[in-house]
Amino acid sequence: MKEDTITYANGLGEFLAPILKLIRATGFFEAYVFMPVMTLVSIYLFIKLRKRLRSNGTFDTGIRAHYRKVLLPAYYSLCFMAANVFAVALKTLIIEEMDYVEPVWFLHLVGPLHFYIESVVISYLWLISRNRDGLLDKVLCVYIQLSLLGGYSVAVYRLLNEPFELTNPTTGFSGVFMMVWYGILNTDIVLRFFSKAKKPVLV
Repeated sequence: MKEDTITYANGLGEFLAPILKLIRATGFFEAYVFMPVMTLVSIYLFIKLRKRLRSNGTFDTGIRAHYRKVLLPAYYSLCFMAANVFAVALKTLIIEEMDYVEPVWFLHLVGPLHFYIESVVISYLWLISRNRDGLLDKVLCVYIQLSLLGGYSVAVYRLLNEPFELTNPTTGFSGVFMMVWYGILNTDIVLRFFSKAKKPVLV
C-alpha cells in the first residue's frame, strides 16, 4: 500500500480529497486494476449504445450505412475513453499517482485536461445517441470539432518531433494512428452537422 502522504495537483484534487482517498485506498488507481474494470464498463456502455443505434436510425441510410464496420469500432473507442479517461482524470488529481518522476510546470493541468477530454467524449456519445438535427446537436458538433482540432495538433507534433520506433508505438507511430482515428470521427461529425433531419427538433 502506498504511503499516507498525499499531495494534490490542484484545488479540485483537494476538494475531492475525501473521495480520492477512499478510491486510492482500494488500489483502484493501479493500472492493472482500473484498466480491466473500466474496460468492462466500456463494453457495457457499447452494448447499450449499439442497441440505441439500431433504433435511432444511425445506420439506416446515407454514408454511415455503408461504413458501419468502420464507425462501430470508432464508437467503441469513445466508450473505452469515457470509462478510462474518467478514471485517469481522478487518478491524476493526486501527484503521487502521476508518472512524472520530477515536477513539471503543467502538473496541475493534467487532471482538468482529462476532465475536458471526458466532457468531449460524453458529448459525442450523447450526440450519436440522439441522432437528431436540432440546435443542440449543431452546438455539440462544433464543441467536438474544436477538440478534434486540438487532437490533430498533437498528432502533427508527434509526427514531426518524435521518432518512429517499432518497439515503441506510442511515439511517432501514434501520430499516424491519431490522424486516421480523428479523420474517421471528424468525417462523422461533419456529416452530422450538415445532415437534414426528417423531423426538426426544438431545443
